[in-house]
Amino acid sequence: MGNIKAGVVVVTKFCKAGSNKFTSYINYIDRKDAVRTINSSKYNLYQDYMGNPEKTTGLFSQVTNDLSETDKENLKNIFEKAQENDSLMWQTVISFDNRWLEKNGLYNSETQILDEQSIKSIARNAVNKMLESEGLEHAVWSGAIHYNTDNIHVHIAAVELEPMREKKEYIQYQYRTVDGKKIREPIRDALGNVVKKEEYKGRFRQSSINSCRRSIVNEILHEKENNEQINSIIRGSIVDQKQKHPLSKDRKLKQEFIRLYQKMPDCNRNMWNYNNPVMASVRNDLDDLSTHYLNEYHREEFDELKTRIRAQSEKYEEAYGSTGKTYEEGKMKDLYTRLGNAILKEVRRFDAEQKEMVSRENQRKYTKQVAGGMSLASAVNRMRKGLKSEWEKARNEREHDQMMKYDAEKENRGHE
Repeated sequence: MGNIKAGVVVVTKFCKAGSNKFTSYINYIDRKDAVRTINSSKYNLYQDYMGNPEKTTGLFSQVTNDLSETDKENLKNIFEKAQENDSLMWQTVISFDNRWLEKNGLYNSETQILDEQSIKSIARNAVNKMLESEGLEHAVWSGAIHYNTDNIHVHIAAVELEPMREKKEYIQYQYRTVDGKKIREPIRDALGNVVKKEEYKGRFRQSSINSCRRSIVNEILHEKENNEQINSIIRGSIVDQKQKHPLSKDRKLKQEFIRLYQKMPDCNRNMWNYNNPVMASVRNDLDDLSTHYLNEYHREEFDELKTRIRAQSEKYEEAYGSTGKTYEEGKMKDLYTRLGNAILKEVRRFDAEQKEMVSRENQRKYTKQVAGGMSLASAVNRMRKGLKSEWEKARNEREHDQMMKYDAEKENRGHE
């Protein structure tokens, strides 16, 4: 079957109140599981994508994992009322690669047993976040797990009992067949103008869909637990050991600091920022200075940190598929940016002190001071404090915020 391209995929579509799919979904809410399985093509907007499921579980909702007969009857009444009120129906599919589920302890391919309770809980949290992101936290939804040989998936249907969704004007289309091909074209009135109609906004933002997918991946991979271990390395022995190594006594650090200062571009000092294009010529020097500090004083902790980040990166790539950039690259770039800016802060301050000295003393005295006097020791000490501060800030960054940069998959291409 090849490698796992993406452990989980999330897609969403919608249909209007007059759609046959909407009516069929309502009709099968209170049917037996086997009947809903056989007739899924009648209410499933993703039949071409998923095919017929081999088995369908009982319905669950945002409040319970198992709907009773009374619950189903009440749910059916809500969906009927929502349809009468002209609500849209959104259908979301959360599709898993079964091998990925098995690798993460949620599925056994030999016994074909799935941890349904965990999957329902994970899906519930993710769907609720997606709906909240769309301003649909008041929506009512139900879901079921559909079993397939390669891809177990969760099918969700959501409606608004009292529609409050934003409305927009949309061009109205009609279809006709030309040479055996179905052609879509805009409807025009008697004067030839394109007909538009105000309708509820259907399409979800990609960021909302991404938040659903991210929630699923993070919960399954126990990202929070692992990242707490990563952060404990930063805020624990690394920070504690700083106090034992006064950087102002590090001869190599002083030399690299001076070399960096002498190579700084002659421009407005406010432009001395790590990611500013004008800093391209000295960025490697900044990284070397940061690496020297980390390797000299925190080698074991830094190596462990890199190992953990690399392992997490591999898990994300397996779950999301290749996106061109990796979690590891992003985390290390962020770390070196923070440390680089901490160094540059002290370079700017050191530069200002040197200029002040030039105005008060002759050039000979100034040169001697640069070679290793009290001003340099003070700058390096301040740099130490700045590095400590950036380590502490790095530990407080929530890891899932970084993943937003890489989750760039374009799904759900329907019109708004």
